[in-house]
Amino acid sequence: MESLSSLCETILPSLSPISKFDGKQNQPTKAVQAFYRASASQTPMPDEMAELLTKRGLPEAVFMVRLVLWLLSTRLGTFLLCGSLCFEEKWPYFKNFSSIPLDRRERVLQKWFKHRFFTPIRTAFVYVKILVLYVFFSRVMPSDHFSGFHALYSLVFSSFIIMPDNYYYYFLLSGQ
Repeated sequence: MESLSSLCETILPSLSPISKFDGKQNQPTKAVQAFYRASASQTPMPDEMAELLTKRGLPEAVFMVRLVLWLLSTRLGTFLLCGSLCFEEKWPYFKNFSSIPLDRRERVLQKWFKHRFFTPIRTAFVYVKILVLYVFFSRVMPSDHFSGFHALYSLVFSSFIIMPDNYYYYFLLSGQ
């Protein structure tokens, strides 16, 4: 489960909030701030993904995802799948996937897409990626609002200004 959580965090990490806003008028809403802090590795999401994978997944895809997650949970398997990106200067020299820093994990996933050798791993990764995005953006808050979609709606439509003659003019958040 730890390797699934770290894979989820690599696919959809939390974002650093935008630091410069001019005045109180352009401050992000609470939904947008929560969206920036949200990560796919937060508590219920990996569990929901694993449940969805076992209930509705194709048997071949479930097998590949389980094999890749099992390999990523061990140091030797991480070395086989990630190569030199799992090396560290201090003891233990080999790290498992969840112990590798986020930027290296992102490079590992990019490396998997470049090589033809990793086609089965790529298939498992695409399956997990689709599940991560589906579970993350279909989460419903207690007040019956879509948390991810509500934040995206606030981000997109806060940059539109309604003029008196009902024309919509688009202004970037940077003030242009």
